[in-house]
Amino acid sequence: MMLYALLGLMAMAAGAIAIAMFTLPAGFVRDRIIVAVKERTGRDLVIAGPASFTVFPSVGISLGDVSLSGGPGFEDAAPLVKMSALDVSVALWPLFQREVRVQKLALRDPVFHLAVDADGRRSWEFAAHDGAPAAVRFAQANTGAPISDADPGFAAPVSDTTPRGSNFRVGDLALDDVRIDNGALTYHNALTGGGAELSAINVSLAVAALTQPLNADGSLAWKGRTVRFDGTLTSLAEFLANQPAKLKVALASDAAEATFEGSATLQDALLTEGILSATSPSARDLFAWFGTDLSPSDGFGQLSAKGLLRGTREQFTFSNAEIVLDRTTAHGELSLDTRGMRPFVKANLKLSELDLNLYRSKGGQAAPAPRPRETDANSIDDILERTEPAPPGPRVQGYTARAGWSNDPIDLDGLGRLDADAKLSIAHLTVDTIRLDQSDLTVLIKNRVMTTTLNEVRLYGGVGRGTVMLDGSAGARARLGVDLKTEGIEALPLLKDAADIDKLTGKGRLGVVLTGDGTSEREIVETLAGRIEFAFEDGAVLGVNVGEMLRNLSRGNLGGLATAPTDKTDFSALTSTWTVTAGVAENQDLRLTSPLLRLTGSGRALLPQREVDYTLKPRLVASLSGQGGAADLSGLEIPVRVTGPWDDPKFAPDLSGLVADPDQAVGAIRELGKQFKGKNANEIVDGLLGSDGEARGNARQTGKKLLEQFLGPR
Repeated sequence: MMLYALLGLMAMAAGAIAIAMFTLPAGFVRDRIIVAVKERTGRDLVIAGPASFTVFPSVGISLGDVSLSGGPGFEDAAPLVKMSALDVSVALWPLFQREVRVQKLALRDPVFHLAVDADGRRSWEFAAHDGAPAAVRFAQANTGAPISDADPGFAAPVSDTTPRGSNFRVGDLALDDVRIDNGALTYHNALTGGGAELSAINVSLAVAALTQPLNADGSLAWKGRTVRFDGTLTSLAEFLANQPAKLKVALASDAAEATFEGSATLQDALLTEGILSATSPSARDLFAWFGTDLSPSDGFGQLSAKGLLRGTREQFTFSNAEIVLDRTTAHGELSLDTRGMRPFVKANLKLSELDLNLYRSKGGQAAPAPRPRETDANSIDDILERTEPAPPGPRVQGYTARAGWSNDPIDLDGLGRLDADAKLSIAHLTVDTIRLDQSDLTVLIKNRVMTTTLNEVRLYGGVGRGTVMLDGSAGARARLGVDLKTEGIEALPLLKDAADIDKLTGKGRLGVVLTGDGTSEREIVETLAGRIEFAFEDGAVLGVNVGEMLRNLSRGNLGGLATAPTDKTDFSALTSTWTVTAGVAENQDLRLTSPLLRLTGSGRALLPQREVDYTLKPRLVASLSGQGGAADLSGLEIPVRVTGPWDDPKFAPDLSGLVADPDQAVGAIRELGKQFKGKNANEIVDGLLGSDGEARGNARQTGKKLLEQFLGPR
């Protein structure tokens, strides 16, 4: 609209020059222009400097120190535009044919002051001037120059394509060379408190006629960077008549380059539709330029986007889009609506892969190295506002070097920047150390709460469903909620990726319901509460052979509980339920069954410390029926205590129960003797315990003697 008004003013000025040049002095023309602008726009045009004419070879006027006031509500503000000089010249001969050909229009050192007041009014919008214009005769002009009542016919409203009483039609206007030299622009929004500044604005435009293409090119500086641009609009007459006009624009800076080719329509708002293509060597650099500093990370590198853009200043859609960021390629549709309290983004995208570790903050501790597997700018207004690592240690089975839980503050700022409803289909997704295959997700963000629904996720050979909620409404303290169920998953790769534990194989199901809160990963782990349950079948516990341990005991080597990385304990079924309180997971019902072994267990895992304190109770059985075997078969049961860090636990026999009840030990050893052929085992037992007729009163002492003999000095 400001361009529309300026074109009208130029036509008005050209008409004034054409008629007044031969009879009127420059001062009078200057005053008449001031009166006409006031009548037709309600704005105050101030020409504080000198005015001078040229007649040949072109008709021109130069006005010094020119300014134009803002609209209603901005009368006391800085002028809408103020410039050191305004130079206008028109071709002489076309004037006799009732055509206005502006050979030159130059705004020298203009400073534009754009503002939005507390009521949302914009200083640069030229609304129709209320009230009929007062009849102003030349004799009323405040000048001592000669006067004339001749009607120069250039005071028609700027909104008329063919002004009343004028022999000069805006449609006949031609602009050979229109320039803004060394301009500047300031912007302030009283609604948001935001603002911006542009400088070094140099623009050149030309149009042979309003029905012909308008060509423009130039450059400007914004936030320390130079932006170059050029474009073509065909035609300006269609655009001003609220008809679609073809638009082609190219922008370039060291931060990004973009092209748009489509159409533009000036209706209630500027509507554009066409193909947008944009590239940036660094999305991080681009976001920083627009006022958003992203946390240090390995991601946010090269960015490119191409698709069909359609929308206005407040709403747009980006469809049939291809977006590439770092290693991720996305196809689909995006939309943005900035009319609410926060921008609202809606998306339906298919992603080739997404590694969230690339975007994990590197402040303090570095994010785990990814495994190889091959804005605030909402609208045009908003755009204006705006040491060497230690070598790895030796690795043994069950151990992966890891620094532990992070103490770095969790960055929740992103949750407050926008609301979103996104449907994502991701071929490969990496979250921390968890790797997921085909994942269909729905992500909702509203009022700083993000809810991710796993509609169906393929992971570790199985399928998972559930929800993950991250609540940032409490400021810096995050609240986390997880409700997940998986089926058919492989235990070994899952536990290895999730907790650096590679001591369990098998296939089964896992259920997790947990909540926690804190300002860092460690604080959340320290407050975890909920329930975990799992059931695996046809697997093995790696790094320990419980059956071999018990066989060592049967040979009289109760101290022979050493383990080797190649050891394993096969099982037919393994089930367990854990209750988590304040970061401590407790279990009382671990149950493992195998053809030769029954094992139960209880204890706890200290999640913040990443340590375990657990007691296993293995029992060798004679039956080979596996899961179908009787759970109460007799056999030797020596509890095993498991303690220490969960990536390198220690195993030791727990004999406190047997020493306290040697009768039980005697019975167990007698039962063990039945498992061996020959007499040696029974002879050893009978020799130590005596015959069945001996008094049982000495059983405690005898049992203790038996254990001491098996164990040796302790």
